[in-house]
Amino acid sequence: MRLIEGQLIHRRYRLDSRLAQGGMGEVWKGFDIQLGRPVAIKALRTDTTNQESKLRRLRAEARNSANLAHPNIAALFEYYEHDGIGFLIMEYVPSKSLADLFHELNGPMDPTELLPILVQVARGLFVAHSHGVIHRDVKPANIMVSDNGEVKITDFGVSYSTNQEQITQDGMVVGTAQYISPEQAQGKHATPQSDIYSLGVVAYEGLCGHRPFTGATPVDIAAAHVNNPVPPLPASVDFQLSQFVMSMLSKDPLDRPNDALTVARILTRIQRRLLDQQTSAADATMITSSARM
Repeated sequence: MRLIEGQLIHRRYRLDSRLAQGGMGEVWKGFDIQLGRPVAIKALRTDTTNQESKLRRLRAEARNSANLAHPNIAALFEYYEHDGIGFLIMEYVPSKSLADLFHELNGPMDPTELLPILVQVARGLFVAHSHGVIHRDVKPANIMVSDNGEVKITDFGVSYSTNQEQITQDGMVVGTAQYISPEQAQGKHATPQSDIYSLGVVAYEGLCGHRPFTGATPVDIAAAHVNNPVPPLPASVDFQLSQFVMSMLSKDPLDRPNDALTVARILTRIQRRLLDQQTSAADATMITSSARM
């Protein structure tokens, strides 16, 4: 079955335009004609090998996403199968990804702009972790940021649930090399601290304008996460913020923050202090300017 524009899926969802196509499936912007709203539709491609295993992965994504109702997680509306094809009907998020924002900046992001994004991601991750779901692929491309600053975590396609039979085998490396935790890179089970490490890499990239590790191949980069010390953040970065991000990037999961809610709370406190400092500096500048007039 080949999907085409204008096609009606499940007698309800119209395919409007293909947004992306990858090794496992394709994602469409669609329209729910019953409720009159745009949706995102993720469909399993039919021209690939190992279709049954990929269908199991899509089912797992649906199960892992089903109960994650939170403002910072893109919602799953429905899952169904037809003629061996699986369809995820999800919330359509018409926003740029954090990866897009990083690319546009081509350099560090102001911490007072970056921290609210990280806080919202941490809150969404905490809810997922509370339901036994580990994302395993936290990265800027999976963090959508609207024009008004609202954040949605997307793509639980390689997520892991402690409550369900697993798809991946022990020793299998899952995740994106540039953001993968050391334990994932070694094929070990992911934990909430694994997602916290990946969010730490996102934070590092936002504060520096580049990732902590590079390499000629994904294997080289993953190995660096395991073996190489994290390069220090620039001295211009707030000391407390720098120290906390480095704690998120500890090689040992036990040395990272206890949970994602702790991450959200501490980053919120740092954000408020930085904003207060900015306000005080602006007030001082205004008073000085007025005195000279």
